[in-house]
Amino acid sequence: MKIVSLIAIFCAFTFVARAQVAAPGAPPTGGGRGGAPAASNEQVGVDIDRFIGYPEDHTVHLSHGTLLTHSILRAGNPYEPGAQGAVLEYRKELVTATLLPNSRTPISTLPDEYFFYVKSGTGRLDDGKQSWDLREGIAVLAPPNVPHRFINTSDKPLSMIMLAWTGGPNVHNELIVRDVNLIPWCEENAHWNNTSRCVFSAADGLIQGERIYLVMLQPWAASQPHNHTPGTEEIWTKVTPGVATILLGSELREMPQDSAYLVPPNGITDHSNLNLSKDRVEWWIYVARGPAQVAGRGSSGAAANAAATPAAGGPAVAVGGGGRGGGRGPANPNLSRDMGEATVPGKPLN
Repeated sequence: MKIVSLIAIFCAFTFVARAQVAAPGAPPTGGGRGGAPAASNEQVGVDIDRFIGYPEDHTVHLSHGTLLTHSILRAGNPYEPGAQGAVLEYRKELVTATLLPNSRTPISTLPDEYFFYVKSGTGRLDDGKQSWDLREGIAVLAPPNVPHRFINTSDKPLSMIMLAWTGGPNVHNELIVRDVNLIPWCEENAHWNNTSRCVFSAADGLIQGERIYLVMLQPWAASQPHNHTPGTEEIWTKVTPGVATILLGSELREMPQDSAYLVPPNGITDHSNLNLSKDRVEWWIYVARGPAQVAGRGSSGAAANAAATPAAGGPAVAVGGGGRGGGRGPANPNLSRDMGEATVPGKPLN
């Protein structure tokens, strides 16, 4: 096991070295581009642990009346020193949300937009007129001011990941419920080894370039190290059991289930997800948005999210050969963003 760990660490830093080769003539800044030695996190002055969140580190709070929440990441300024986890430029909070057995929330009409992903348990969601069954792998987008209520119909907790933010100008006026198991693959070989299901996008009322994916990383694989520029918010939340490894700049960290990290948006700190298991697939919730043209960038998640501008400069998204950051080749006809079968219709309430 020690040998495997050492090999994995060596491979991780080999990946970084390969990723930091730029075109001839590029300036020797930003982590060793142009052949210059890569700067360490200490040299750059980045405390990567500030950008990582673990729900067990935070006390319980309430949302939607009766949901028990533990903070993972929350709104803050990612460009200046601050509290651990307070790094989200456009989002208000990323939390675990638990509804106790045989409990329910009151029907809630809230000003923010919400994303929910059911990790375990069973129950029901309704808007006062229609209902949807909840189970592992159901994703929900609740636009601002759309009524919604959760009911736990079992004797086990209903456990979810919840993300909240200020909605853009094109939000829909109804709940959108999807079964991620029925969503077609929309990317392959993105950043080497990521395979993605595109869960929600601008077609669902998010701003242009804003997206929520489920990303799969196969056993004994790693994603290509790369960095993101200021204004780009990319959040990775691990939803599968067990512990994965991530690389942030010059350091490695272990990521258990329900932990998350924001890629430091400095154009320098590379990130990569590593699956060191040889028999376990890892899944991540990927949430991304590109730079917003808004004064006072980084002041708060709520303020910055008020702008609804295209994500120019954010990670490229492509359907076909390679996807995000992958090698461009012939389009794969097996990739699709057709949500017809995956979108769950509501059933009239009795």
